[in-house]
Amino acid sequence: MRDASLILHRSSILILIFFWLISCRQKTDSSPLFSIFPDENYTPQEAWAIADTLIQNKNQFNSGITRNQWWLGMTFTNPSDSTRQFLFVPNNPHINRISVFENDAFTASMELGDYLPFGLRPFLDRDLVIPVVVPPAGNLRFLLLLDKVGETFHIEPEVLDFQTFYQRKSNDTLAMGWILGWMSIIFIFAVFFAIELKAWIGAIYAAYVLSISLWLSTHWGLTFQFIWPYQIDWVGIARPFFNLLTNVLILLLVVKFFPPTTTGKSTAKGIWAIIILQSIMLASILLPLGILESIPSKILFLQTTGVVSLITSILLLLYSFLQWRAKVPLAGYYLLGIAFLALFGIVIQLNQKLVPMGIPHNLLDFGSAFGLMGETGLITAAFARRASLFKREKEGLVIEILEKEKKVAEQLIQVQEDERQRLGRDLHDSIGGMLASLYIKTEMLSESYPSEPLSDLKQMIEQSIQEARSLSHNLTPHYLEENGLEKVLKLQIDLLNQKYPIEINFYYQVMSPIKKSQQLILYRICNELLQNIVKHAEAREALLSLVEQEGKIELIAEDNGKGMDISSSTTGIGLKNIQERIIYLRGSFDMESNHTGTSLTILIPLYA
Repeated sequence: MRDASLILHRSSILILIFFWLISCRQKTDSSPLFSIFPDENYTPQEAWAIADTLIQNKNQFNSGITRNQWWLGMTFTNPSDSTRQFLFVPNNPHINRISVFENDAFTASMELGDYLPFGLRPFLDRDLVIPVVVPPAGNLRFLLLLDKVGETFHIEPEVLDFQTFYQRKSNDTLAMGWILGWMSIIFIFAVFFAIELKAWIGAIYAAYVLSISLWLSTHWGLTFQFIWPYQIDWVGIARPFFNLLTNVLILLLVVKFFPPTTTGKSTAKGIWAIIILQSIMLASILLPLGILESIPSKILFLQTTGVVSLITSILLLLYSFLQWRAKVPLAGYYLLGIAFLALFGIVIQLNQKLVPMGIPHNLLDFGSAFGLMGETGLITAAFARRASLFKREKEGLVIEILEKEKKVAEQLIQVQEDERQRLGRDLHDSIGGMLASLYIKTEMLSESYPSEPLSDLKQMIEQSIQEARSLSHNLTPHYLEENGLEKVLKLQIDLLNQKYPIEINFYYQVMSPIKKSQQLILYRICNELLQNIVKHAEAREALLSLVEQEGKIELIAEDNGKGMDISSSTTGIGLKNIQERIIYLRGSFDMESNHTGTSLTILIPLYA
């Protein structure tokens, strides 16, 4: 929860920045007064007559979901002696159609709106901006027919000069850039989380952030301006579509992130029911069922969308609270994040669809974005924390697996050593004893019956006794633990120097203590290398060196023999045994060989 508080604090700083940007938009005297009345199939002439009877005393209007078109009348006055140009900004980029009538005219001078291609607007902007030209020392009367039938209708117009408008636009662009940039960073993180940890919840979160970004861009009119400027059929359904899709994805995210294993099972069933309902509503938008073409069905659909969105927020809060109360890890992040969003979302949904509250348009434009930034910041903190926990769990499992592998390998090594010792004892006690007895009897016979064949036999038996003794020593390195690796290897090399026509030089410089199991494996490696040299290399001189360097043992075996074919030699049983032992000790192996001899370098960490 401390991490969540830190993320919340940082998100609050960003939100304060956005509130400062929004503060640059506070109304001064740029909001014109107007009159407004519902359309009852009036002709422009009738509408002008009604507008003349009404007082222009409103500066904003919110009807909620409307069943009518609306006539809006206003008058622009220019007391100066020069022509003045203004921009009329309704601060609602989603009006289906606006027909502009000037100075009692019965024919519209301009038409614009979402039902017309973006390129036909008289002023290319994400909002439905109308240029206004007022003659010197004169008035200009405006009558607008506004079509928002079947949808939420909110208008808070402003009349701005070009400099103020572009300054306002610059601030809005900066705010939207910050918000969409934030969402892009969160999206990249979610994709990385999904790929790196191979987790479906990461993919769901990435889809959720993408859907949020598209909903915000559609809400601000950016998608109509830049992505689908001529898809007028899609413009009308894009916002409810992304609204429902976002609801489905956040519900999926929460119920997958916190499976109802301990608590919240009944709430989870409600969540799945709402997911299914909203999925059906999404399908009805995409399928050619004509649900949004009929005004009554469109109103019912949008009202249902508003109610379902409120239920979604309540279910998210309730489920996150239940998980947090049950002390489910990371549930506090989601509870804070969803509460942050719900504060804005519930109020905006009520204002737009159910209970108009007179919320300023700038908060309608960016209020949801503020809530979403706080929510995604906290949810991302939960993902980061989960990734950290997952990494720790993974590292713990790896260590546990390595410990088990080490234990199994040590058991196998111990079994091998036990078998070697048994064979060594049998070779020494049984065969060695029999050969010794045979040697004594042969010697007795040679004394009684001296002959050359008995002398040869006696010599062969003596050689067999030496070979058996050598094999016994190789199988059971006597007193390795008591005498240490250096003395045992020196003894082995002395025996080889006596037995074979070769001079083996030995160098040992290891000061750190070596574990018994590691000494045994090093002895086996050295013995295998020495046996290969004396039996196969045909060398006159060789070197065995063990030196400690920076926490590693560098083992070098060199000879001046005939060399070997490296590509074929690696398939030999002896070198395979050496490589397996090196791998077990987490070491590395390098070999060079040519007609002048062979050199092997082995590096083994002391504390692998």
